[in-house]
Amino acid sequence: MLPTLERSKIDELDAITITSPDYRATVLLQGAQLIHFSTPNDPDNWLWVSEKAEYKTGDSVRGGVPICWPVFGQLDANPQAVKDSFADCRFDLKQHGFARNQIFNVDLFNPLHLNRRLDHYSSLTLSLPELKGFHPKLGLQVKFLFGAESFSIALTTINHSKETVHFSQALHTYLPTGDIEKTTIRGLDQVTYSDALDNWITKTQQGDVTFSEGVDRIYHAAPTIIVDEPRISLPHLASKGSNSTVVWNPWHTKAHEISQFAADDYKKMLCVETANAHLDTVSLTPGESHELSVEIMHLPF
Repeated sequence: MLPTLERSKIDELDAITITSPDYRATVLLQGAQLIHFSTPNDPDNWLWVSEKAEYKTGDSVRGGVPICWPVFGQLDANPQAVKDSFADCRFDLKQHGFARNQIFNVDLFNPLHLNRRLDHYSSLTLSLPELKGFHPKLGLQVKFLFGAESFSIALTTINHSKETVHFSQALHTYLPTGDIEKTTIRGLDQVTYSDALDNWITKTQQGDVTFSEGVDRIYHAAPTIIVDEPRISLPHLASKGSNSTVVWNPWHTKAHEISQFAADDYKKMLCVETANAHLDTVSLTPGESHELSVEIMHLPF
């Protein structure tokens, strides 16, 4: 049986659910935001979504994989070249850009049958509609590929303007954990990072990343990441088109400041974000494009 696509509403937001014998995935058209992926062998949601998440027009949902574009973080914290590129932009770029609040078009749904893997794949392609008054003119396409053992998300940015554009971005992936204090991240040993909680001081990671307080770091590399947490499998994240990895958990000290977030949610989640952020930004000449992607797999211990 080939994968099927079903449209539905979750409160105020339009959603697309793709179902096959091998997986189930749900994407919100607002923000092209993946909020659910699971397989029969790993039936819990591979992504974390807050129980306090709100599905309201104009508000990004707390969880899944929000898209930060064309700016990551606060605009004022970006390099001057990024701030200059969007000096005349009429959209709200103060925090993580505006793509996560826009309604995307459905360009293509393609169910694929690959006999060599004996499973079903499908791809879903969404695009940001042309926005009146958005300067500089950038196009954004989001392609999802779903399979029995993994899923991937690819952001393709195209420069339609007549000048070079500098931007930052991220796939802001929320992952679940049974216990944040027993969670470690492998793959970042000896990688330098900028610590947003310590005046952006540059430090070097020693060993695995662990959690005993708030963490907000931009690592200056994008290796394959393994998240070791108290569940039945190990999430592996492999990135392309990225030279930075963001790791974030607000801890109880910041949890009360976050919308759609319960006081104890910090115990159940972490963010590992595939990014071009902070000192790592993208420059596109007229007509040029750039692809940022992440593939997430679950492998046994």
